[in-house]
Amino acid sequence: MKTDPLFPIRECYCPAHFGNSYEAMWPLERREYLVEMKWWGFNRFADWMTTTDVCDPTDNQFQTLAVASEDRKIAAFRDAQDLGMALNLIITPNHVYLDQQRPGTMARLRKGIFGQLICPSHPKARQVIHDNYDMWFRKLAEAGVRLSAFTGFAYDFGGCACRKCDPWILTFAELMKEAHDIARRYHPDIEPWVCSWWWTPEEHKLFNDWCRRKAPGWLKGMTMHIVYGETSFKNVPAPRGCKKVAFTHIGYGDTSENSDIYTKWGATISPNRIPTTLENIGRQGASGFQAYSEGVFDDINKAILAGLAVGRARTSHTILKIYARRYFGGDADAWADWLEPWGDRRRVDLKAAETRFNRLAKTARPGWRLEQLRSKLRLETLDRAIGQPSQGEWTRKRLGLVDAFWREQERLQRDVYRLGPVRHVFARRFHPPKWYDSWMEATARKTDSGILLAEA
Repeated sequence: MKTDPLFPIRECYCPAHFGNSYEAMWPLERREYLVEMKWWGFNRFADWMTTTDVCDPTDNQFQTLAVASEDRKIAAFRDAQDLGMALNLIITPNHVYLDQQRPGTMARLRKGIFGQLICPSHPKARQVIHDNYDMWFRKLAEAGVRLSAFTGFAYDFGGCACRKCDPWILTFAELMKEAHDIARRYHPDIEPWVCSWWWTPEEHKLFNDWCRRKAPGWLKGMTMHIVYGETSFKNVPAPRGCKKVAFTHIGYGDTSENSDIYTKWGATISPNRIPTTLENIGRQGASGFQAYSEGVFDDINKAILAGLAVGRARTSHTILKIYARRYFGGDADAWADWLEPWGDRRRVDLKAAETRFNRLAKTARPGWRLEQLRSKLRLETLDRAIGQPSQGEWTRKRLGLVDAFWREQERLQRDVYRLGPVRHVFARRFHPPKWYDSWMEATARKTDSGILLAEA
């Protein structure tokens, strides 16, 4: 392994929410997983203080979900810090706890602005927002957590479309400046970062101009949005003195066109997209990346991204061999050959893949990493057998295949990933198989496509 990292910033953003792996993990399990992340090359860890689904944990004498979630997140930060990783707290500007929403202070919503939002242009609402910032930064400091940075997300969750908050990106900028003033009370050396997820070119111009006029040299980092299916971030300038960091989504495969995302088909594997992304962001002058991870299902992508970025190997194929040797044993070359085609699940030769998997699995070390691959193969086989929506009637045989598909997906979620109640993007109706709506209609089930954008 090279001693000089190719990218000095190698951060993994692991939000523990929505019922994902990070929310479900127990303490020893979490620490063991962080050890593996560090081994592969990550040197920074990030999470956010979840307000979704929960009430304000202040002065709560019971171990509610809010208190339990907060305690786990603080412990995760401590574990990462003890392993020598730098820490980054993600904050959303005006997304608040369930019981902090009040008539008269609610944010105005529109497409792209959703969630438990209050209007920061209302004085009482702004004070609630400030109090939350203060609580999070204070509690982390009191627990011995030393934050290196915080990163503000203008959207998802965040935003208000009222007249006073327009343009939102400038209201967001003022809020983040205020958040930094609060954060420095407890973390004097903390760096302010922002993420440009969903920003428009006009918003970049407005934000950069605001920084030039009102806060020159203030912002230290901007995580640059890489659109789904692309391998470079938008070619827009960052404020003077601000490093660029690529916001890199590792929760889907090489392509974003077949719903291979967020645990739905097992392990996400990007042996082509991730190396190309690293090459491109290197040419764009990025100091590194903030990998967006929604659980352990992207474990192979973590290895590819961090392993290549730290110089552990030069190709994703070699990383796959190292991965197989570490977790499966046996014929590492054969495992790498088997894993690589799954960058696009629709192009895999299933008959050959099943034969080779059965041979390799016989001597592989057991565990969830192996079982998620078994499920991936099984789900793909069933999906192709079910076929497209237009392929014939919903016969008893075809309906039986759907039942088998859901049973296998449930085995993956409950027995392999050990998840409980899942919400938001993990719910069945988000990123479903192509036959899903047709099956719902044929079986007289009601559906709700939700309000999430395609970028979610």
